[in-house]
Amino acid sequence: MHKLDRNSIPAPACLAGYHWRRDKWDDVTAGDRAEINAALKSMQGTLCAYCEGPAKDGDAHIEHFRRKDSHHSPQLTFDWSNLFRSCGSRKHCGHFKDRPRGDPYDPNDLIKPDVTDPDSFLYFHTSGEVRVRRGLDDAGVRRASETIRVFGLNDRVLTGRRDVALRQYLSANPGILELLAEFSPDERAELIRDEVSRTSGEPFCTMIRSLLMVDA
Repeated sequence: MHKLDRNSIPAPACLAGYHWRRDKWDDVTAGDRAEINAALKSMQGTLCAYCEGPAKDGDAHIEHFRRKDSHHSPQLTFDWSNLFRSCGSRKHCGHFKDRPRGDPYDPNDLIKPDVTDPDSFLYFHTSGEVRVRRGLDDAGVRRASETIRVFGLNDRVLTGRRDVALRQYLSANPGILELLAEFSPDERAELIRDEVSRTSGEPFCTMIRSLLMVDA
C-alpha cells in the first residue's frame, strides 16, 4: 500500500448521473464502469490499491472503501472519494474486507491511501510481511494493525509473492545493496530516487522501496 494522489484525477463525469437514494450500484452501466475504471487506473496504475498486486481487467473490481449497503454508508455509493480499484482475491483486499460473516471493523481505523501516507504507519519487512512501524502512539498502532488485519495484508500467498518479487529484484540488480553502502549520502539518495521511480509501477513496489531505504 502506498500513497495515491486522487486530486490529480478529475472525478468521472458519469457519477453525477447517479444518486444513492434513487439508484443502486448494479444500475451503473458497463460504459460508466469503464469510465470509472479508467479514472482509477490513472490514479493507481494497474496495481491494487491495497496489496499492490496486479489488478487485471476481468479480475479486478471497483471497491467501496466504506461499505455502500444500507447499514453503513449508502450515501457514498457514487462518491468518487470512496472508490478504489482492488484485485479480485477473496483472501485479502476489498472482497476480503467486506466478506459475508467477516470480522467487524471500524472504517475510521483504516488507512485510506489517498488521504494518509501508509509509509507513516507501515513498513515492508524483507520476509515479505507488512509490519507496524515503530514509534507510533497507541492510536497509530491501532490504525496500522487494523489495516493489516482487515485487508488481510499478511495473507500467506501475499507474503510469498512479495518475497519472490524482492528476490527477482535483487537477482536483476546484483550488488545494488553493496553499491549503496559504498556511495556518499547524496549519491545514495539519488540512486534510491531513481530506483523508486523506475519500479513505481511494478507489483509490490513498496517492498523494493523499503529494502533500499532500510539498507541504505
